Amino acid sequence: MQERRIERRVLCADLVEVGWRDQTGQRHGAIANLEEISTQGASIILEAALSVGTTVQIRCLRGVFTGAVCYCHHEPDFGYVAGLEFVGGTRWDMRKYRPRHLLDPLSVAGDGPPDDVST
Repeated sequence: MQERRIERRVLCADLVEVGWRDQTGQRHGAIANLEEISTQGASIILEAALSVGTTVQIRCLRGVFTGAVCYCHHEPDFGYVAGLEFVGGTRWDMRKYRPRHLLDPLSVAGDGPPDDVST
């Protein structure tokens, strides 16, 4: 799959609450694992499939991020992986919300020791 992101993303791991409405307007909520995040979007893993275009709210300790589902596919060992593009002026800022585990993949690609951005 060709990379379509135009900005850097970081790998992370944190449990977050997510909420959305289905096509009938019924509310749903779940706990999801936040896997990747950038200023413009995120990737989550959850137990429910989400339709492309669905608006999802990610609630964490220090705020709410609103995003639209760009893709959602099933991974047999994990659940459903959903990619979200932040909407409505939502942007991630590490100063406002720092996932529990955070790693910049570029920091481990060089010759020097890795720089874990969580330190």
